[in-house]
Amino acid sequence: MSERDARIDARALLRQWLALTDAEVTQAIDALGRRAIAAAAEASARLPRISDRSQAAERGLRDLEALARAIEAPPPRRGLSVFARAPKSSPPPVEAIVEQLDRERDAVVRTVLAIESDRTRFRAAADALDGALALVRACATAIEAAAREIAPDRPERARFLREVAAPRLLAREQDLAVQAAVTEQGLLTLAVYAENQGALAQALGRARDTSVAALRTAVAAREAVASGTTLAAQAAALDRTASAVADASAARPALSRALDDAIAQARRAVAARDRS
Repeated sequence: MSERDARIDARALLRQWLALTDAEVTQAIDALGRRAIAAAAEASARLPRISDRSQAAERGLRDLEALARAIEAPPPRRGLSVFARAPKSSPPPVEAIVEQLDRERDAVVRTVLAIESDRTRFRAAADALDGALALVRACATAIEAAAREIAPDRPERARFLREVAAPRLLAREQDLAVQAAVTEQGLLTLAVYAENQGALAQALGRARDTSVAALRTAVAAREAVASGTTLAAQAAALDRTASAVADASAARPALSRALDDAIAQARRAVAARDRS
């Protein structure tokens, strides 16, 4: 609202107030800007929900970081068995992290849209508060002028305007100014949220496209190293077993042939691992 429009509206209100009782005038003053304050308060009430969404969306990155630390740790030692197949360790839940990152990236997009909607509400509330402030200030000026004008003929009414209506308008102006400051702070807060959500969306995208691929490679390498170490240990154990029964091989040709076959298979597997 421009100052000119505020002065026009204030003069129109003053004409109405001069025809009202004192109680009705104070009620009318208290009603100035009431809708603007209510709209601003409603917009401010949405800020905690935006904060909760922001914190929830960071969970996927924390899980990804924890998974990376788990992969960096050395693989657990396994018991050795000559003939038993090496036990398979459960792979870290990379795919579960991928799904969570996708969900949270979608949630970030929804949060950004919600932030833009809330910023629109805040701007509208701020504009309404500015208009109400301009009107209240114009009314204060109009009341002071009216009090001077009617003082000779209506001194009691002039005294009411100066001693009751004017302080009431000042209090209303202060209420509106406080709410306007709170609303402006809310707009700044939403701007910070929007910037953070944009950075979070980029981080989730990089984690989804780059970090997860690196984690998959790390998981595969970790499993290959762990399996290769166990396989080599089993081959060495077979060699020791073969040496232990070498003296009895003539009397037990079937056992000797079985051991020779097992050793050959283990060595071929180790050689294939080393070539890959």
